[in-house]
Amino acid sequence: MKKKTFVLFSLLAIVSIFQACKNKTVETTWLQVQEVADRVWQISDNGDDNMYLVEGKDSSMLIDTGLGVADLASVVNQLTKKPLIVVNTHAHPDHSGANYQFEKIYIHPADLEDAKSYSKPRQMPAGAQQQTTIPEDELYKGTINDPVFVPLSDGQIFDLGGRRIEIIHAPGHSAGEICLLDKENKLLFTGDNTNALVWLWLPTCRPLSEYLVTLEKIEKRGSEYTTIFPGHNDPLPGDFIKEQIACVKGILDGSLEREQYEMGGGQAQFS
Repeated sequence: MKKKTFVLFSLLAIVSIFQACKNKTVETTWLQVQEVADRVWQISDNGDDNMYLVEGKDSSMLIDTGLGVADLASVVNQLTKKPLIVVNTHAHPDHSGANYQFEKIYIHPADLEDAKSYSKPRQMPAGAQQQTTIPEDELYKGTINDPVFVPLSDGQIFDLGGRRIEIIHAPGHSAGEICLLDKENKLLFTGDNTNALVWLWLPTCRPLSEYLVTLEKIEKRGSEYTTIFPGHNDPLPGDFIKEQIACVKGILDGSLEREQYEMGGGQAQFS
């Protein structure tokens, strides 16, 4: 009886350890972490933007580096010990801000030069949604890197080991915007190409006609993903891109009403 009890206890201990490893999380005030799919963690930058850590059998990929005002590298290191690939979906400072915490960054060449200017330590930028003070122990105190930038290309594949991530060039929000497709798991990481609200009025944005081509290109592959993980706010259903296409077409043909609003230090039209 004692032997059976010991065996049962041992099995329960193994299961508990397995579950703890599978459901890894990190508790910090600024960077909130949750597992949103199998071996995919969303790292929220205090509610302002989303980063994603995707783990394969051999290596892991960090999609975007956020505002860069907290110790992202330490959080990532607690989640995975596997070799890390760091990718920027585009150059904007809320997606490339912590590049300086890493040695190598992959980015589309159209956004590469812009990313260099943002890849340095900085204070919370004006206009960020949250102005909460970061606890001292969550500030980055490691090496300040001058990262090497490696250009990405449309269709490029990263094999993480049992998990292949495809790069899709998606000009619109910026000239070098990319989406990342995990076809086997039907996940699409979209940066700022697909959010509930997409900014297309910034100086670095591409014309609506070009953005429409991008959306239609991604929509044609709709059978390959069911969930969209955007750069801001909550996950979206895969068919949300159809709504974006309808919206852009409505703007271009003048059939949608427009409302002026001010956001991010400039004026825009809301449709």
